[in-house]
Amino acid sequence: MQNAHERFGTLEFTKRTKDTTTRVRVYIDRAVLEPAKEENGQASAHLISMIGGDSEIGALWAAVSEAALLQIHLPGRPGIPASPGPEAQCFRGSVAIPGRKRPGRHLVAVSAELAKTKPGTDREGKRTVLCDDDSAFVLYRIASRYGLPVVPEWAPWFMRELIQRKAIRPLVGLGCAPVVVNGNKLTFLKWIGKALKEGSIHIPEENGSITWKLPRTFLELPPLEAATDASATT
Repeated sequence: MQNAHERFGTLEFTKRTKDTTTRVRVYIDRAVLEPAKEENGQASAHLISMIGGDSEIGALWAAVSEAALLQIHLPGRPGIPASPGPEAQCFRGSVAIPGRKRPGRHLVAVSAELAKTKPGTDREGKRTVLCDDDSAFVLYRIASRYGLPVVPEWAPWFMRELIQRKAIRPLVGLGCAPVVVNGNKLTFLKWIGKALKEGSIHIPEENGSITWKLPRTFLELPPLEAATDASATT
């Protein structure tokens, strides 16, 4: 775990009132950012996982709830002004840290758009933000969200369709390789129907359960938690 801190980014938040200025700075281990279309615009922060103390996390929970502007610094990149936007969701927890009596506090902020991509939610949506660009993962999440009849073997075909139709593009990520996919249920059903007629994909002859082999890179323990687990077992 040497130099594990170099794989973290940082988040800074500044709040100015009439009499005081409050500055908060914490480490982040996961992030999904969508750059602004305008050169000087603010990015959309679809996901930020941050670690800090009680006061820092409390202040950032309030900042996320207010859709405040945050400064995100990722390794090797200039600072990115970003906001999770209105109606963002927050999830709080604790992280045990070796050598410290009090645990660190963990806050995950999720944009309203990312929250709507879970299965069965907002099936009329035309964009899906995903935390990984693996072809099997992309097909699985799109199929789960829209209730599409697919099998894992179609993943390479589906990814080719997305690329050829320019319906997928990369986002900025920390600890993951996020993408955004454009299209809705009707669009993808048309693709599937056409591909079946042309023979580009085939329905399996045998009936049975389907097993998806999905990447787990996003769910791997970040450096801080991995170090905590290692110390607990030695």
